[in-house]
Amino acid sequence: MLNIITSTLILILCMLSVDISAESRSVITVHFDEREKGIDPYPVRYIFAGNILRVDDNTNDGDFILYDDKKRVIYSVNHDDSTILVIENKDWKMPVFTFQRNVSWRLIEDAPAFDSKPVYNYWLSANEKVCTEAQVVEGFLIKEAHLLKRYRQTLSAGQVDAIAATPEDMRTPCLLIDNVYNTGSVYEKGFPIQQWHLNGLQRIMTTYKKDTQYKESLFVLPKDYKKYSMGDNLSFGER
Repeated sequence: MLNIITSTLILILCMLSVDISAESRSVITVHFDEREKGIDPYPVRYIFAGNILRVDDNTNDGDFILYDDKKRVIYSVNHDDSTILVIENKDWKMPVFTFQRNVSWRLIEDAPAFDSKPVYNYWLSANEKVCTEAQVVEGFLIKEAHLLKRYRQTLSAGQVDAIAATPEDMRTPCLLIDNVYNTGSVYEKGFPIQQWHLNGLQRIMTTYKKDTQYKESLFVLPKDYKKYSMGDNLSFGER
């Protein structure tokens, strides 16, 4: 009888462990502080779960972004109006600009190694004006960095569609190469730990954790939300 009870308990424990693992996912979590002009710093959380990226404000129940790297699709979820903005990847070509686009890298020789890896300065410039500057750790979270590169390119696909509605006098060189036609070059060598943009946006990595556990529900889109694309009218943009 004891053997039967013991076997039954082991079976129940195994079933429980399967249920728990099915409801959670092991991920890599990266936390940032972001700053914008006139706004207090606010937290941003990147959760890398295999081919899925979730971006949120470090809360589980607020608005969030999901990026499906297999489908190359971005979903931006807004709970207030129960909508999901869908941005699908499209092949786009860099246009011929009237200015020169430059990407530069330089090893920071006197910088302490980060995670035993060298740190580089990165610049994206239009002519002589620096649009973006970053500090990038070579080889650090390289898989996640390359996913972010594809995410950035997919996001730019949506911006390319929307640029037609932007007045000509607002299409500055930095807007064009940093927001619209962005190739994600900052992610080529590794993961950026600090970034500065000419528009005032700053992003500083505060912590990162490997093998953290999050509920599977964080990576599921809400049901019954209206889906629309950039430029769509909601009444016509449902999918």
